[in-house]
Amino acid sequence: MPRKFSWLTFFIILFSTSSICLLFIPYQETKHLDQGYPIESQNSNNVHLVQFPWRSFNQKIYVNISVFNGTISLQIIERSEFVSFFAGEPYSPYWKVDNITVFEETIQITPPFQGYILVYVEKTAGDSVTFLLYSEITVYYLRYASSYGFVFLGVAVILISSYWYRRYKWR
Repeated sequence: MPRKFSWLTFFIILFSTSSICLLFIPYQETKHLDQGYPIESQNSNNVHLVQFPWRSFNQKIYVNISVFNGTISLQIIERSEFVSFFAGEPYSPYWKVDNITVFEETIQITPPFQGYILVYVEKTAGDSVTFLLYSEITVYYLRYASSYGFVFLGVAVILISSYWYRRYKWR
C-alpha cells in the first residue's frame, strides 16, 4: 500500500519553490512619471522622484517630448547631487538637455542606481502666451521580489523544522 502524501510535505515544496522563484527570477517593472499636459499658460517646473529598488538592473528612462510655442529643459540628477540642487549651488547632473522642442530618447542608466534619482523638467513659454506640450516620461527596470522571497523562505524553514521535529523527535 502506498504511503499517504502529507499536507506538510506539500506546503514545504510549495513555499520552497516559491521562495527560489521570487529570489532568482526577475520581472519587469514600469512606472509612468509624466503622461503629458495639454496647454500650459506659464513657465513651470516639474520634479519627479524615481526610486530604484535594491537588486534592480537594466534601468532605462524613456523620454518623448514635443513642445509647440516654447522650449523645455530636462535633467536627471543623482542622489549625491540633491543637496546642491535644492540649495541652488553648482551641481553636475547625470544627464542633461537644454532648450529642446522635439525630443525622443531612451536613456540607459549604467551602472545601476540603488535609491533615488530626480527627473527635473523645466518648461519655458518664450514669447507666446500659451504653449502646447506633450511629454511622456517612463521608467523601466528589472527587479527581484527579494522581500517576498525571504518571507516565503522563512516559512519554508519553519515548515522543514516542524517536519524534522515530528519525524525525529526525542523519545
